Amino acid sequence: MNTTHNEKDHKDLEISHVDHVVPQTELGDKAADIGMALSKLRFDELSIPRTIWVFRRSVLVCLAVYTDYVCEGFELGAGGSIVANQGFIKQFATVKDQTGVRGLDPTWLSTWSALLNVGQIVTFTHISWVADRFGRKVSFYLAWVWLVVGCVFLNTAKTPSVWALAKLCNGAGIGVLQITCQVYAMEICPNRIRGGMITFQAVWSNIGGIVVAVMMQQLNQKHPDDYLLAMRILWAPIGLMIVFWAFVPESPWFHARRGDGEKALRSLRQLYGNVPGYDFEEEYGIIQRTIAHENLLLDNKPSFKDVFRGLNLRRTLTVMILAVCQQFAGLTIINTYSTYFFSLAGLADPFLGSVILSCCNLLAIMLWSAFTDKLGRRLIINYCETFVTIILLVVGGMYYTGATPGNGQTESTNAAASNGLLVICCFWTFAFQTIGMSYYLYSAELPTAVLRIRTGPVTFFTNSITGIASCYATPPLLLALNVRAGFVYGAFSVPCCIVMWFFIPETRARSAAEIDELYEKRIPAWRWSKTVTDAELQMRKAVAARSARVAVA
Repeated sequence: MNTTHNEKDHKDLEISHVDHVVPQTELGDKAADIGMALSKLRFDELSIPRTIWVFRRSVLVCLAVYTDYVCEGFELGAGGSIVANQGFIKQFATVKDQTGVRGLDPTWLSTWSALLNVGQIVTFTHISWVADRFGRKVSFYLAWVWLVVGCVFLNTAKTPSVWALAKLCNGAGIGVLQITCQVYAMEICPNRIRGGMITFQAVWSNIGGIVVAVMMQQLNQKHPDDYLLAMRILWAPIGLMIVFWAFVPESPWFHARRGDGEKALRSLRQLYGNVPGYDFEEEYGIIQRTIAHENLLLDNKPSFKDVFRGLNLRRTLTVMILAVCQQFAGLTIINTYSTYFFSLAGLADPFLGSVILSCCNLLAIMLWSAFTDKLGRRLIINYCETFVTIILLVVGGMYYTGATPGNGQTESTNAAASNGLLVICCFWTFAFQTIGMSYYLYSAELPTAVLRIRTGPVTFFTNSITGIASCYATPPLLLALNVRAGFVYGAFSVPCCIVMWFFIPETRARSAAEIDELYEKRIPAWRWSKTVTDAELQMRKAVAARSARVAVA
């Protein structure tokens, strides 16, 4: 495929584009041969800001897909905050305490949280088949249907069982999104900014979380009996996402895997048609070679069993470790049940505590998205896991400082200690977001292209199972131990922290072919960042050959 772009375009892009047809010189023929065998794009040499600008269309497509995460943040935030709303308690209270005051049944509290994970498990049984058979876009629409049904139940529920059904449907919708969106972003984003774009979905999620946190705080003050107001607003992002998704192209990797080159090239043009000097045939060739190589290793019959075979087992286990670490890092005690946690801790305004944590979440995610492709993943993730483990132990120790009432030493709350606990939790949530986002990032990056959509359900299933256990264990744990529950989660986090240092690799700016190569060569996780791959050498030779040919001309 010839290109006719002038020399200025190439200088603006800071790299050179290698034509498939070059002058018949020894150097030109060599460059052409190298170009035909590339497994890594030459655009990977661009700076991060330049990559964002050059590939702005695919970036905008990715952001449009992420609209659904506003619903996820809304749902996850509302789950922990709305249970402290007086109107909600009046509607769904089924038990009475010793004084005759009606309250929420702890079993229902655990069930509502657990059903979010159960809903995800329901979709994990079939979403990989749907995404591989009908495409990523069909999976998006399936998630939308689940969320619409869940929203209807949220707005009409009058009994705990119907509210539980709403949680189940929303969990199913979120489950579809968690698997499909990460894979889609992995397949359309340039390698240079892939990490930041995959993790940026959490910005949308936290915006939803902040909206619901502020809303519940104001609702608790001004309209304590009208909990449905927050549920009605959920319709806005649901309506917005279907509008955006209508204009999102299908993933070119999906079409390439089915051997439909024409549709794959059409998707590539929709995503990168505005990029000067972009060779669609070359990119399609890279996709084809990556898929063909992986199919050869799997004997052309990829299945769920292959996720646990050979080198794929190590990839899967790495993401599963992150899935378990996310739950053991105190997610349920400080995040899911944040308002409940702060009310037990004696904070004057527990809803305000949730708002502050949500703002910290947003700041942490924005910084992580901005710098993950600049600074890398491995060291930051492992340092954050170590820090979170220490923080959990400190949170448990705050019980003995008078941060909570009824600790055996005083029946009143030490205001300074309670505020100190909030500050410590802010540090926790800042570090935890890095761990949480790394789980989603690595679930998209580490699996092979052929098994990517099959590995997702397995690792997310692991996360959901541990999530269900945590959701059922946390309410009684908080009632029995108060903030000393931090000791329990801190103890679980210690072995997780140690294992992560040995298993988590550095994937910054690595293409799918490079990740395959590093695993096939059995490079230890701690040496990935310093290893030069064959794909990287090929790309450098191609750029050098082009530069030399231009200099001769």
